[in-house]
Amino acid sequence: MKWALLLTIFTIKAFAGSIQLGFGSLTPHFGDGEKKNYCNQWNNTGIIANKTYYLRLTAKRLGMTYMRGNDSICSDIEGLFVHYIFIADKWWEMGMTVGGYSFEMKNWKEYAEKTPSGVASPTPVHTKFGSKDIVPVLALDVAIHLIRGDRWSLKLNNQFTPIIWNHSLAYEYRF
Repeated sequence: MKWALLLTIFTIKAFAGSIQLGFGSLTPHFGDGEKKNYCNQWNNTGIIANKTYYLRLTAKRLGMTYMRGNDSICSDIEGLFVHYIFIADKWWEMGMTVGGYSFEMKNWKEYAEKTPSGVASPTPVHTKFGSKDIVPVLALDVAIHLIRGDRWSLKLNNQFTPIIWNHSLAYEYRF
């Protein structure tokens, strides 16, 4: 077990430019103005705050993220994303993110059944990948270093799509 941990740390240090541990998710949902029944929604605005945790490894301008958390109805999700950074300077970065996360459609159907009348039940934009329901993601990725030390930062990671935005905090350690 100790050798596996040492090998993992050595591999990350050898190939990664940085490692990020991210958490939180503030997600404004933009739509047609119709009131929708989202979980953890702030004052019927479509802005939700859900738990999300992720680990991102980067090497130069390329990164990969594994994420777990909750979606807009507080149902479990799990995803993988690839990032490419176009622009990076000391205080901010901009690039693209592509990937997706899986979810359980049965949870959305059950949630719709419990939604009060007069309120629209949200439905995810998704596709099938084998037997899994996947929400595909293609986003502009903008990161801002809120606090920056020599080898670490507290970052605000932002992803923007035409439909939805996502904001989270991450602790980054640079090798």
